[in-house]
Amino acid sequence: MREENKTMEENKSGILKKLFYFVIIPFLLILTIVLIISTVSGLNIFQEAAKIPIIGNLFSSKDMATISIEDYEQQINKLQAQLKNQEKKVEDLQSELEKKDQKIATLQEEKENSANNQVDPGNENANGQNETDTQWNEVIKTYEKMKPQSAANILAQMDETTALNIMTDLKEDTLARILEKMPVEKAANFTSKLANQ
Repeated sequence: MREENKTMEENKSGILKKLFYFVIIPFLLILTIVLIISTVSGLNIFQEAAKIPIIGNLFSSKDMATISIEDYEQQINKLQAQLKNQEKKVEDLQSELEKKDQKIATLQEEKENSANNQVDPGNENANGQNETDTQWNEVIKTYEKMKPQSAANILAQMDETTALNIMTDLKEDTLARILEKMPVEKAANFTSKLANQ
């Protein structure tokens, strides 16, 4: 009897093993391959299974479908709100760009007007006067730093009015050294004109 029980148990375990090896494993392998192929081809196997009358009840429910539609509607609403915000930003940036373009055009017109209207010496504005004064002071400083012989040669060659204006603003000791290095006739001419001013 023991032997019969053993053989029966072996037969039961042998049948289960055979069932497992020859039915269950190949079924799982085939199912896996079908899922991989359908995924690669872009086919949703669960949606297709939902179309089958009896099996379809297992894979689809109205609750899942309505949740999906509600989710999509919420997503659409969010995206529309984001789109409106982006459009508003674009409009703001465009208006800012237009303002800047107008400002550039105004500045260009002012620049052209100032270039076309040369400033008369009597009508200089305060800004132009300050700039001219600064430039003039730089010229005077340059002549004061020059060697007396170089400054004398340059002043002797330029027109008398400009030379006299420069000499008027030079320090006395610098002027004396420059006049000393000038030709005698030029030095006498400049000295008499400086004395008459």
